[in-house]
Amino acid sequence: MNADSNDARASVWFAVAQLCNEDEKKTGAKYSPTFVDALSQVVYAQAETMALDLECFAKHAKRAKISVDDLCARRNDDLLKLISDAAESLKAK
Repeated sequence: MNADSNDARASVWFAVAQLCNEDEKKTGAKYSPTFVDALSQVVYAQAETMALDLECFAKHAKRAKISVDDLCARRNDDLLKLISDAAESLKAK
């Protein structure tokens, strides 16, 4: 593992920990450090998979840019809707 990979993993862990802390405050749920670590590993692994998909889609389509549909449509319809909605709200700003 190189330094960039360690930095990325640390960033993902920090973001997951923050989200868990926020949820704890809102719902009263308790998340153990083991759970936060495991969840951050799952999130990082999913991000790696998505990054590989991005590269493959771009190479296959012989283009430098891909769309949200390219990445998400084949794996998770609910995620596609969430990302599409977020992208639309960003465009509206």
